[in-house]
Amino acid sequence: MKWITRERARVDRIACPWLITRFIDPKPEFLFVPAHEVRAAAQREGAIPYDVPDVELGHHGPRCSFDAFVERYELDHPAMAQLTLIVRGADTDDRGLVPEAAGLYAAATGFQAISRDDHDNMAHQFPMYDALYAYCQSQVAAAPPRRRVLFVCLHGAAKSVVAAAHFRRLASARGLAVDAVSAGTEPDAELTPAAVQGLAGDGLTGRPSRPRPVTLYDLGAATRVVSFGCELDSAAVERWDDVPAVSEGYAAARDRIATRVERLVSELAGR
Repeated sequence: MKWITRERARVDRIACPWLITRFIDPKPEFLFVPAHEVRAAAQREGAIPYDVPDVELGHHGPRCSFDAFVERYELDHPAMAQLTLIVRGADTDDRGLVPEAAGLYAAATGFQAISRDDHDNMAHQFPMYDALYAYCQSQVAAAPPRRRVLFVCLHGAAKSVVAAAHFRRLASARGLAVDAVSAGTEPDAELTPAAVQGLAGDGLTGRPSRPRPVTLYDLGAATRVVSFGCELDSAAVERWDDVPAVSEGYAAARDRIATRVERLVSELAGR
């Protein structure tokens, strides 16, 4: 995918490409242009804009663009939560948010000064973020491992969303500390109306509210991976290819999914 932002990056606009490269997109392409050209260039190049005003992957209140990426792509590792505070503090005026924030700001300012351009700056700074993330991992090493199941369908808009919602409800009811996420290999712009209405009738809400692509983090962090007819680069994928389309009847699709979800929850619970 192509990603585009303002040139002359310092903190957020380097931290976000690092995050994309390490956890989201296996083949990212980064574009840096003058601020006033970002929107037009994004349309022309078919690129995703970030860290500019009035976009999803930008600043919202006290939170920076790095926060928006972590939320959008459900990067829920405890070490990532620690790193997010460091980046937020360094990128905003809240340098006292955590002790490491002021140091990151100083280092990023120095790297900006000695780099030939933004791509050279990324090359300089990526090892620093690797080290910071390793530091954050060491700080949460005693925390119990987080488990989650990844459900994937082609468009990330129906079957996977239904499966994840029913898994979360059943796991919670049984006291099973396993989350579930949904994604698509070719995500649609919106969840299908049939899935949204069907889940609402079951007292559930789809998550995420808008389909998102499968990420590197999804495949690396999943306890189990369930695919609805998709080919995935993962060693152990459980295939539920015979589930009927949600658009052809929510109840039939839901019933088959729910039966398999119940079996999966029982298996993960050890009973």
